[in-house]
Amino acid sequence: MKKNNKPGKNSFKVAKPTQNVSGSRAWTMIVIVLSFVLSVIFSAIATVLLSRLDILWAFFILLAIIVINILFDIIGTATQTAEESPFHSLSSRKVKGAAESVMIIRHAPQISNMCCDCMGDIAGIISGAVTTLIVAELVAAFGWEGILPSLILTGIVSSLTIGGKAFFKVISIRNSNHIVLFMGRIISFFMPRR
Repeated sequence: MKKNNKPGKNSFKVAKPTQNVSGSRAWTMIVIVLSFVLSVIFSAIATVLLSRLDILWAFFILLAIIVINILFDIIGTATQTAEESPFHSLSSRKVKGAAESVMIIRHAPQISNMCCDCMGDIAGIISGAVTTLIVAELVAAFGWEGILPSLILTGIVSSLTIGGKAFFKVISIRNSNHIVLFMGRIISFFMPRR
């Protein structure tokens, strides 16, 4: 009997993940509402701060937003790539933050979505708004005309954000377990187990 070499419905099988990952259908709605609230709050704070500060402080705020964006991307990437099994061993030895690290890994899709997508997009929107306000101040202060200042500053902000994420992505993947344990220790400090 001749074998059929044509790809069929079940010819492409992908192994299921070995980690115990939890998911929630309500998460999408939570992210939508939370993103809206956080975006409005952070945009309002940035706008109020920038209207009262000089241009040098506005640049520091812009740099802080870029750094926060990169830090959240590091956390989100580490959460996705960390391995659960070493934390069970640490947890059995009562290492501080190990049990919380298991919880972080088991909620990797939600935490990664919150850090990489939600916070990343909000930081991108706010950095764009801050860049626009800085350009307006530069135009008013120095009488620059045209769109060249806006293009240059937007290019610098984009390259710092994307380049920073690309650089730290590899570091985050290589040190994912250490980063997740560090986050677990922070959680255990603020929410100690009874």
